[in-house]
This record gives sequence, C-alpha cells and structure tokens, in this order.
Amino acid sequence: MEYLPAVARRLHHGRNLEEPFDFLTWFEFAPDREAAFEELVRRLRITLEWAYVVREVDIRLKRES
Repeated sequence: MEYLPAVARRLHHGRNLEEPFDFLTWFEFAPDREAAFEELVRRLRITLEWAYVVREVDIRLKRES
C-alpha cells in the first residue's frame, strides 16, 4: 500500500494460467516513478518469503508516446 498509486501491482496464480511459474506479478509505473518501483523490488527481495523464489525473470516494457 505504501507505493500506491506510484506503482500498480497485479498478482496472477500460474496454476490457473497453465504456466510453469507459481506466480506471475505485473507491475505498472510511470517513468518518473521508476525509483519507487526499484525500492519496492529491493524491499521485496529481502523478505523471508523471497527465500522461496528459485527463479526470477524480469521483463520490462516501455510504452512509446
């Protein structure tokens, strides 16, 4: 909640999508909010839950104006 509305997040369960991942997370943020996104990801990676992450794929798309 701390990063809303700067960073929007959607969590999808992979088992419902027939994907090889347990969870897929989609983040959206404006270019001027990239620092907030990076801080959010940094904080997520130091949580106890992150110890269960065995593979991470970071794909970034940029919308052209």
